[in-house]
Amino acid sequence: MRYTGEKCPVCHKEFTAEDDIVVCPECGTPHHRDCYSLAGICANAELHATGVKWERKPRSARYRVCPVCSFPNRLTDNACQRCGAELTEATEQSAENFNTNSGEKSWRDTFSMPDAEELMNPIKFLGLDPDEDMGGATMKEMTDFVGPSTIYYIPKFKKMKDEGVKPSFNIFSLFFPTLFFANRKMWGWAVLAAILGIIFNIPSSLLVSNKSFPPEVLNFVSQNKSTIQLLSEIFVAADIAIRAIFCLFANWFYYRFTLNALKKLKKERRVQDIKSAGGVKPQNMVYITLIKYGISLLLVAALCMGYEMITTVRDFSDICLFR
Repeated sequence: MRYTGEKCPVCHKEFTAEDDIVVCPECGTPHHRDCYSLAGICANAELHATGVKWERKPRSARYRVCPVCSFPNRLTDNACQRCGAELTEATEQSAENFNTNSGEKSWRDTFSMPDAEELMNPIKFLGLDPDEDMGGATMKEMTDFVGPSTIYYIPKFKKMKDEGVKPSFNIFSLFFPTLFFANRKMWGWAVLAAILGIIFNIPSSLLVSNKSFPPEVLNFVSQNKSTIQLLSEIFVAADIAIRAIFCLFANWFYYRFTLNALKKLKKERRVQDIKSAGGVKPQNMVYITLIKYGISLLLVAALCMGYEMITTVRDFSDICLFR
């Protein structure tokens, strides 16, 4: 009978094919020869009078542990199910030893049913270490905070953490920077993008004939049309430049925003709020649109009032000079 994989009842180490094994003639319990000699008696001697015989225990599941991400794979796997790494150098461990050696990083049985989170996001960490420090927060905490689109953001965050500021394309922030920042709950950037968008749009709005403007403003526009046209072209170029910056660095802004938000939550001992504090909130896009519209109305009103004040002061000056 082969005892490879069974445990010696004295030293509790697994038998290997090279071990010298002796078997108790009474109950059939296998021992290392040295262990049996050291004890001088069968480890199960107290059971001999009961007639109980040694039985082979059901072997626990064994895994090929990935050398890259430590995921337990089946013995028949040649590549890691989690990160895709080759398993040529993988170590074979039993489920019991794996859970004991890996501590908090222990994985569930590969062959058991996946939990709800795995069904929703089966490649959550993309082969990366969930406990890696990303600059004040772990990879797992950043993944929980980002929520949707982790497959897009987490590799970029990892690269930024390793290499520093890295430009990367974010097409949504190129065309709709205000909506992008608001959706990701980055209100500071959202309001800044909204204000810049409004300012850059003022000259072109003035050039469009609009009966909602007071006659005095329309009169001013007609008298200074060439200047406003030049200003409009400058502002259009500035708007394109700002959008290009948002497109290239929005992911970096989001990376820093995520880190700062997580540090604040951990400092306030609100780790349980990470998922609710992060993620996306589409309603914010409606809110920022209303805010942008309100700022536009206030700005137009301010321009009209300013123009009327200037006109009044100028008329009053003319009257004083006439006198």
